[in-house]
Amino acid sequence: MDLKAYRRLLRFHWVAILLLTLLGAAAGAAVAQSQPPVYAAKAQMLVTVTAPGEDSSQAYQGALLSQQRAKSYTTLLTGQAVLRQLTDQLGLPYSVEHMKSHITASNPTDTAVIDVTVKDRSAQRAQDIAQALGPAFSRIVSSAENSGQQGAGQAPVINVRTLDPVQLLDHPVSPHKSFDIVLGLAAGLLLGLLWAVVREVTDTRIRDVQDLEQGTDVDVLGVLPRGGRNRDREFRSGLPGSPTQAQAYRWLALTTEIAGRGPGPRAYVVTSPVREDEAAAVAAGLAIALAESGTPTIVVDAQSSRGRLADLLGLSSPWSLADVLEGGAGLEDALRAWREDVPLRMLAGTGTEPGTEAAPLRKADVAELCRRLMRRADAVILVAPPVLTRSDATTVARAVGQVILVTEAMATRMPDLVQCVQRLRSVGVKILGTVLSGERGRRSRPYVSAVSAPTRLDGRQVRREDHGRSHTAEWSPGNGAGPRGASKAEPR
Repeated sequence: MDLKAYRRLLRFHWVAILLLTLLGAAAGAAVAQSQPPVYAAKAQMLVTVTAPGEDSSQAYQGALLSQQRAKSYTTLLTGQAVLRQLTDQLGLPYSVEHMKSHITASNPTDTAVIDVTVKDRSAQRAQDIAQALGPAFSRIVSSAENSGQQGAGQAPVINVRTLDPVQLLDHPVSPHKSFDIVLGLAAGLLLGLLWAVVREVTDTRIRDVQDLEQGTDVDVLGVLPRGGRNRDREFRSGLPGSPTQAQAYRWLALTTEIAGRGPGPRAYVVTSPVREDEAAAVAAGLAIALAESGTPTIVVDAQSSRGRLADLLGLSSPWSLADVLEGGAGLEDALRAWREDVPLRMLAGTGTEPGTEAAPLRKADVAELCRRLMRRADAVILVAPPVLTRSDATTVARAVGQVILVTEAMATRMPDLVQCVQRLRSVGVKILGTVLSGERGRRSRPYVSAVSAPTRLDGRQVRREDHGRSHTAEWSPGNGAGPRGASKAEPR
């Protein structure tokens, strides 16, 4: 993993990492708080070897002997004989094994000194044990080393004596609260990083543009930031109030026009792999952005199960797409103008009744309706149901021919998007690109997609293709006129 991968890891999982780190520190503090304090008393013992009338050579040999004995006595000091004598003398409520685990002895290199540490939950008891340990051990050593030397005048005498008074440490030696907290903090951080790595590897949700670019070969048309709480009312008076959101929709409208540019009016299908709410919201914002730029636009709700598009735009109509296709309503009667000053109209009803199933759409009917709408607008946007859950999505996509796929950040999974792309391409549908909606990052400016060289157009090319004007006649939302001289001949 490179530095960029670690930054991405922290970006998406910093909350979990921070939470696990804090939990680790809290666990360390709880463990430290639950443990009773343990006190320590320290003592030093000196091993001496003396002989009557010794000269310097014998003194040197005695010093070496005392160092060798001191090494052995560190083990003997915690033997059963010494500890049993201590427990009997002090009346301690401990077993020999318990005492052995609380007394440690060490011999500094090249010395005849033995350092002894006694630990106990009671400071007074630790001090009493350390004070009684020196005389008890001295008696055992004297009995073991000097008992057979009675009457031997030149034999060395080995003794053990306590050097200084027993020292009781001022503070408990355990628990180490600071150490336990730091240890818990480190363990929590390690666990959080491990969880983040596992989550990064196993999570198939699409989170940002990098996931889209790495997961499929479909171009990314735009990235839309996450909407506000009043999502259902965002598009009733215009694009969302946030400048970043509004600019993101305007850039999406521009890249969509470039990606789908060709002579004459254009039609798009906006759909998603599984979730349908985001497709309606993206289509509404895209239609408003196109219309505000001067492009006559019609947006059609082909989902049929819900009146999501009408709710977003704040319009109501008794006529739906199914009514127009079945001949129950005229096209001009079903179209509703969004605002008088913006060339945007909508074809959407309130959806089917709960518990009822709408009749499936037919490709020929949708294609004919699309041609009729393209006589009235330069851009026609049809909102289709999810590709992987409703067959109507494929029918509408085949009738129109080109699709914009909407993926929702942290909700759409990459396998669903890949399957959706494969299904649409298998029936000959062109995928203009994908739109990432609901991005949780904080962009200072909108995402601008790269335009490939063959589709890059300058102003002269655009004017030459469009002949410097709209493909449709002058927009008139009041009477719904299409091309001049054609509105009366248009069948209802």
